[in-house]
Amino acid sequence: MHLRQLAYLRAVAQRGSVTRAAAALSVSQPALSQGLAELERRLGTPLLEAAGRGRRLTAAGLEVLAFAERTLADAAELQARLRADAAGEGGTLRVGMIDAASLYLLPGVIRAYRVAHPGVALQVRVATSGELVAGLRAFELDLAFAVGPPDEDLDAVAVAREPLVLCGPPGAGRGSPPEDADWALYPAGSRTRALVDAALARGGVRRRVVVESPNPEVLRQLVALGLGWSVLPEAVVAASEEPLALGASVAERTVYGLRRRSAGPDARAGAFLEAALAVGRGGSERGSD
Repeated sequence: MHLRQLAYLRAVAQRGSVTRAAAALSVSQPALSQGLAELERRLGTPLLEAAGRGRRLTAAGLEVLAFAERTLADAAELQARLRADAAGEGGTLRVGMIDAASLYLLPGVIRAYRVAHPGVALQVRVATSGELVAGLRAFELDLAFAVGPPDEDLDAVAVAREPLVLCGPPGAGRGSPPEDADWALYPAGSRTRALVDAALARGGVRRRVVVESPNPEVLRQLVALGLGWSVLPEAVVAASEEPLALGASVAERTVYGLRRRSAGPDARAGAFLEAALAVGRGGSERGSD
């Protein structure tokens, strides 16, 4: 069965004749009659019978009409939903982000997006950059905000850049950390840790890592307690209430908006990414990998 054939049957039932139904649907009478004949052939039973100069539904026709009403209504609803989805005003948007984005970069974007697009069901996942990239590839996310460098199979747009600065316990001064210093760093294997390790290695700094955390606020607090040294986003250190020793910038990390290269255009993801880019152009923010 085709939706067009069901629409033909409904029109005949509403108008009582093939001629009036064809005129209402702007199709030729032979085309409509042929469509109804094909529907009867497929179902194996007559759906219409003559009633004077008009046509009326048989008992089977009435049953098929009830099915047609439901099916055509569902089809119209589906079409409306898909049109809303294509326009970015419906459906679901699954966004993943490192806690940098969830805590400091994008909360305003999330609120503004929900207000501007109330018909979109926004789902947010907070995880590490590696987990988010894996989620994109597994078709579990539509858009992710993660630390670079981006992989070649993903479309990437730089959203924000953050200087990573050396910081030490209060009173440590602005010099280099001692050779026997303890360190509190991002977890081994994270993208931010890779940037930090490479930068410190280039400077000949030896590291004895005694604690790891993906949360920059936790690392900052540990440094403030005198546990050791760290390398953190500059804004995180600057916001500290404790007088941490602030050293030079040793590296820079970039947070990217990522999508699968194979994914088609998505107005929902596009609108969210544009809002994030507007925030990113306003300056670097605090965050973690």
